Amino acid sequence: MNPDVLIFDGYVDEPALLGVPPYISPEPRLLAGVAEEHGLDWGYITVDEWREKGLPRCKILLVHGGVTVPGRYLSGTPLSPKEARELAASTATTFISGPLARYREMVGFDHVVKKDISAYFNDHLKGAPKDRWYTDEERERWLVKGASVVKEHPMLDGPLIAEVVTYRGCVRYFTGGCFFCSEPSYGKPVFRAQEDIHREIEELYIHGVRNFRLGGQSCIMSYRAEGVGNKERPRPAPDELELLFKGIWDRCPDIQVLHVDNANPAIMSEYPDETRDILESLVEWTTPGNVIALGMESADPEVIEACNLNAYPDDVERAIKLTNEVGRERGYNGMPHLLPGINFIAGLPSERPQTFEKNIQFLRRIKDQGLLLRRINIRQMRVDGYEQSSVDPQIFRKFKKDVREEIDRPMLKRMLPLGTVLSDVYMEKRDGKTTFGRQVGSYPILVGIKYPLDLGKFYDVIITGHGYRSVTGIHHPFYLDDADYRQLSAIPGIGKKRAASLFRKMPSNKEELKKVIDGNAADEVLIYIRFKEDKTLDG
Repeated sequence: MNPDVLIFDGYVDEPALLGVPPYISPEPRLLAGVAEEHGLDWGYITVDEWREKGLPRCKILLVHGGVTVPGRYLSGTPLSPKEARELAASTATTFISGPLARYREMVGFDHVVKKDISAYFNDHLKGAPKDRWYTDEERERWLVKGASVVKEHPMLDGPLIAEVVTYRGCVRYFTGGCFFCSEPSYGKPVFRAQEDIHREIEELYIHGVRNFRLGGQSCIMSYRAEGVGNKERPRPAPDELELLFKGIWDRCPDIQVLHVDNANPAIMSEYPDETRDILESLVEWTTPGNVIALGMESADPEVIEACNLNAYPDDVERAIKLTNEVGRERGYNGMPHLLPGINFIAGLPSERPQTFEKNIQFLRRIKDQGLLLRRINIRQMRVDGYEQSSVDPQIFRKFKKDVREEIDRPMLKRMLPLGTVLSDVYMEKRDGKTTFGRQVGSYPILVGIKYPLDLGKFYDVIITGHGYRSVTGIHHPFYLDDADYRQLSAIPGIGKKRAASLFRKMPSNKEELKKVIDGNAADEVLIYIRFKEDKTLDG
């Protein structure tokens, strides 16, 4: 592959947009659409493919990547500033965009684009490049024309998720929004029409994508809401979202995963009836394991005021209750249909030691009511040009420790009891003899299997233990006569000696099992295993 134009996917991770595998962000599709529109020969490569194989020859190199909210990654690692500098030395005409270009000084590139690289590249080809946002008409044209880029992604036949934007910007734009967030800089949200979103998803579906997330928006509840631009909490429009979701399934009936992302808890709290209608639509039209990330950041009113944050603790609590009432029932893949997640940020203005105490007290109140949170993200603020508040390392570490021990693990045990079967866990990475995988979806739970399984394949997994933010398991069904010693050792209640006895004697039924290990232990083991005689029954 030596195309004239090479689209280099350096992966993005932003507050309202994901592009780190298994996700593919809209930007590579937009760039491919521009190249198609101009009749150019183009190719696509991910940063991980470049690390393995090097850079093909090309005349124009379009680099897009960077993170504003760093996370822990399993299937891919975003382009680093150091690696970007290597790409700048290419003999091609070089362009760079995304968070790397927006928030850092990128030296050596011929073109540094802080807004939409697709719009800039289009203007460059016309001889008058301008750093600007794309128009609505351009976006819709290019997303459809460039959809075929997904055929070049190495995960297309596995867990690839296309990130689909419903709108960008924030309904609180006229107040500046949360002071650290980039979304208000886009101005007043302009909502995409359902028909345009349907057309984009259908085109991706035609090219083989079966997993989608409606991300990119700051609040799914605000899609086509009433009063945007007039008030910070516009009234949600449940019928508009119903039309959106139903139309997706009408056109793409064999979708495997359909999830969403962010929601503003203040809007959910202000309009509980409309929120309930939308939550019920999400349970009906999206797939289990879905998570709405609630913007909280802090439970301290002084911090909330200083940072112009979305919501107060009471708002967030009401949003969590509503989501649990509607969405916590377990779905066909083993996960609850729909749960909330929340974020905390350390280092915000007006933060003080009492802030962390207010945060943990809020979480204790949620746990004590029996409510579930799918995940709690705790991060330190990183905003270029702003000197963050001093964070006492001891207080911060204690807060994280308290959250993981007091909140995360008990909630995880409540959410996914021992013996729960998670279907279609995609195995992504091996560390020593342990294999790590996740279901496809938004914020999937990390699953560790303490023996090797084939990478790049899907397995059903039965849960055998709980960490703070992850679970352990064994493949399911687990047939005793097919298991090796290491696999037997991974069964709860089976130590090395019992595993050795089982491996030597290999009982073929429940009665024989109880002769090898005592009755109580045998009953615990029977939760997880199958015998040879079960294979016919299991089909």
